[in-house]
Amino acid sequence: MSRRDDLARRTVVGLGLAAAAILILWFGGVTLWALLTVGAGFALFEWAGLVHAHRARLLIAVMILVVGMAYALPVMWGADRATLALLLISALVLALFPKFARISVGLGYIGTAAIAILFLREQPNGFALALWTLAVVWATDIGGYFAGHRFGGPKLAPKISPSKTWAGLIGGMALAAITGAAIASAAGLPANAIGLGAPLAVVAQAGDLFESWLKRRAGVKDSGALLPGHGGLLDRIDGLLPVAILVGALVANGSF
Repeated sequence: MSRRDDLARRTVVGLGLAAAAILILWFGGVTLWALLTVGAGFALFEWAGLVHAHRARLLIAVMILVVGMAYALPVMWGADRATLALLLISALVLALFPKFARISVGLGYIGTAAIAILFLREQPNGFALALWTLAVVWATDIGGYFAGHRFGGPKLAPKISPSKTWAGLIGGMALAAITGAAIASAAGLPANAIGLGAPLAVVAQAGDLFESWLKRRAGVKDSGALLPGHGGLLDRIDGLLPVAILVGALVANGSF
């Protein structure tokens, strides 16, 4: 497949995913909860493949994830500190058992991000806040892809991800800064949101490199084959996971 065909396929799939994500984000509530629960389950399945976790251990981790997400429903505790504490304590307890540590890290990491997105959506002006979070990550990916291919140059982390360049990082930061500032201004988000696009782009890139490191250790190119042209679900949300966690933490602590 030529680069142009690959780009076209990636673009079509990417636009479809973005449109579906925005629509479900708009509905929020149980619809968003169901998508995040299913998505977190798929992501944890791919994580288990990257860390070579036995299926029995994966099944236990998924069961804990589902229980934790169930408590995130408004009719239970909702997406608050108590729900997150339940999930993280469960992950820590699970990590105490032999050979469960790696799947436990994925459980805590992916589950925390899912709860963080629910938490952001439940805030005043929550749709705009959650959309801003997603858009910053998307802009990082888009700006990084085109700047990296256009300018090339020195590699960002050649031993982890040979295709990543410093030009790509700068391009991602630039587009994230512009996109984040535009959405924050238009939606009336707090003033400090206007300048957070570029720093969050660095966080998103760190999440991308972390997943690339996991794939390199596992000896695979993609985390899965769920999304044509994009690999697995983790390949698509690797930058979103740390960004959602960080933004959720800032909002919860009143720093945003």
